[in-house]
Amino acid sequence: MDLAFQLYEFIALLMISVAVAIVVKYVRLPYTIALVVVGLLVGLANIFPEIKLSEDLIFLLILPPLLFEGALNTDLGELRSNFKPILCLAIVGVLVSVVVTGFLVRWLLSIPLSIALLFGAMITPTDPVSVLATFRELKAPKRLSTIIEGESILNDGTGVVIFGLILEMVRTGHFSLVSGMVEFGFVTVGGIVVGFSFGYTAYRILRYIDDHLIEITITIILAYSTYLFAESVHVSGVIAVVTAGLIIGNYGRLFSMSPSTRIALTDFWALFVFIVNSIVFLLIGIDVSGEKIFVYSMETLLAIPVVIAGRALAVYPLLTLTDKISERIPARWKHIVFWGGLHGTIPVALALSLSDIPHRDMIASMTFGVVLFSLIVQGLSLEYIVKRIFRREESIYEEHIARRIALKRSIMEIERMRRDGEITGNVAEKIISEIKVELEEISSKLLEIDVAERDLLLKARKRILHIQKSVIRDLAIRGTIGEDVVRKLTKEIDSELDALE
Repeated sequence: MDLAFQLYEFIALLMISVAVAIVVKYVRLPYTIALVVVGLLVGLANIFPEIKLSEDLIFLLILPPLLFEGALNTDLGELRSNFKPILCLAIVGVLVSVVVTGFLVRWLLSIPLSIALLFGAMITPTDPVSVLATFRELKAPKRLSTIIEGESILNDGTGVVIFGLILEMVRTGHFSLVSGMVEFGFVTVGGIVVGFSFGYTAYRILRYIDDHLIEITITIILAYSTYLFAESVHVSGVIAVVTAGLIIGNYGRLFSMSPSTRIALTDFWALFVFIVNSIVFLLIGIDVSGEKIFVYSMETLLAIPVVIAGRALAVYPLLTLTDKISERIPARWKHIVFWGGLHGTIPVALALSLSDIPHRDMIASMTFGVVLFSLIVQGLSLEYIVKRIFRREESIYEEHIARRIALKRSIMEIERMRRDGEITGNVAEKIISEIKVELEEISSKLLEIDVAERDLLLKARKRILHIQKSVIRDLAIRGTIGEDVVRKLTKEIDSELDALE
């Protein structure tokens, strides 16, 4: 295909992406989901017949910057504080999901267990791009966002490694659990070592440079070279890129870059990932819109609930267990973690990498169908579910707060009636004891409600500032302070209120 023609098609894809980005600002549709839908329509219209996703395009060109940018903006402190549930989901959860999905697919479709497990490994990784984009728009609580982001980033490496092990078993017909576990540990630890080595080296180099163009270029080189080198020495390139990104994002940006460079770095990677995301999600829609799904529509319809069941059995029991060894994860958050396990780029890439294995077309088609369902149905409903959960929590919390305040005021009124002789002491004590029982019940219910701490802090700070304004007005009315002081203090408080908003 002519280079100029390829350039025209690339520009056309970017123009479609920009148009979609503009439209979704008015129709309130998640950007990545809208791109897939538009990609489906473009694919059905056969506008770009020559443009296709390929294994090399995704793994070598698209995946490294997406993973690097996600890790670059991940707070290592938050990741560390939630490391137990994240690690449990990213390793044990992936294994559980692969096994459950594989055995159910084997039972329903009567295909070899090794092929069914291969499908389970292929579809299990959650998509970091979809999850990160959705949660940034929703402004979810920091801890919840960290858990989902951390799992999404780490389970990509786990899923890809398990997929490689099972694929080798399918091709050779031999598999040893011990050797498989050893290889899994080798590629995982090896990826961390490579990523740390490259990331730390780049971090040290950046300390001696004060030029944002050169520093940004070094981060681009780091993202791609880390992945390519790790894959060349047969360790996990995904884990290596994530490790390098975490080092630069948490140490390099803080200790090796000037404030202007940090801003330029953030802006550059935001633009870079916006372009990459736009292209890849359009291409997913274009590439899966053909006969790949329709030929195996029945198998795909069976695969969707199976994958959802595997995800549920990986999330709910494991997060319940981690509640005993780490800070408790609110029950309603578990629903979001479960439904927020969207599938996207990596399953598509793994499906495209298959060749010369039995039932290849069927499991690839099932993968494409599950990805479409995940991005469109789960992606579109995720925002509604999150908002509904947190609005309900907030409503219940406010109801209990109102009841508690009313009961405490009731106690004050009963005590006043006793002082004034309207009721006897015995009657007052009996009523107050009954009210205190209700107060204890409400207090215990408040402890069970999963209201984000930052929301409570925000509400408390606003209340304090409004009280301060009220006190200042009272002082001015009594003549304690002059108008100049009133204006100055009121202006300061209003500035703080604006900052909170």
